[in-house]
Amino acid sequence: MKSIAGKLLFGLVVSGIIGGIVLGVLVTYQYGLLGRNPPPLNRTILEITEHVIVPVGVFLFLFGTGALLVVRRVEAQLKATARDVCQAAQELRSYQTPGDALPTELKPLTDAVNVLTERLEAHARRQEAFAADAAHELKTPLAVLAVSLDRLPTDEAAPLRAQVRALSEMVDQLLLLARSNSPDLVQRRSLIEPGALARRVVAELAPAAFQAGRSLSVEEDAAKPFHGLEEAVAASLRTLVVNALRAAPDGAEVVVKAGPGASLTVIDGGTGLASDELERLKARGIRADRAPGGAAGLGLAIADRIAEAHGGELVTCLPECAGLSLHFPEVHAA
Repeated sequence: MKSIAGKLLFGLVVSGIIGGIVLGVLVTYQYGLLGRNPPPLNRTILEITEHVIVPVGVFLFLFGTGALLVVRRVEAQLKATARDVCQAAQELRSYQTPGDALPTELKPLTDAVNVLTERLEAHARRQEAFAADAAHELKTPLAVLAVSLDRLPTDEAAPLRAQVRALSEMVDQLLLLARSNSPDLVQRRSLIEPGALARRVVAELAPAAFQAGRSLSVEEDAAKPFHGLEEAVAASLRTLVVNALRAAPDGAEVVVKAGPGASLTVIDGGTGLASDELERLKARGIRADRAPGGAAGLGLAIADRIAEAHGGELVTCLPECAGLSLHFPEVHAA
């Protein structure tokens, strides 16, 4: 029995039983019910009812009602605090429990949670700062390496230049992921329109699709806006489109679908990814065997982390169709 109200009721029942036994013994002794000359039974029962049972019953009723009201009040305070904590978690912001929000007896618990929240926020800020510094430090040698590749013959430099470009894009994605996990994401996020974002990404990748011999189009289906860091969500969608262009057969059409709701879906003509295979590719350090250099697997993992940081998820479209979809929490009217 974990309920406070249940434990209180159980305690009252046990106390009532023990008290009733003790009271019965005292009343029996006081009235001499077991003596040689016991008083008349009818009068004794009437006196015990009027002077013992009724007052004790009234007292227990009032005491139990008051205790239950106090428990309900504390329960309401706990539920209100829990709602605030859940709202803060959805918005990826820290939360400090006010000192007067809960009873004094719970202050050690709330203080410990507040300290934990402060340390987690400080850790997240250090992680973001580290990621930003690391990305900045990596960008310079990558740029120098890209320039140095120009000295090599074209046929030898092309594959190396592609790997350097992919690595540079991966560094950008990691930086966006760190920013998505930042405690101040709420202050930096904006309202994202799925349709506009899909058209933007498709326009950026249309030349690459043409060179790969695939067509790229946009569809909208009752798309609804959501809050987030637009550049990070765009990077996730871009990853899905690039992987789709790689997986789709020659001449196939890759469709970027905005909606229904707060979702972005990339549909291709490939075989698709089953749920268990997608979960394997989401795991840290797992790479897709069919992707050149393993870029697809790591890209999907980053795309999933970015979606998760926005309260969403990356899911497969199977068995309906071959593709992947990003789902985000919708914006509800106040």
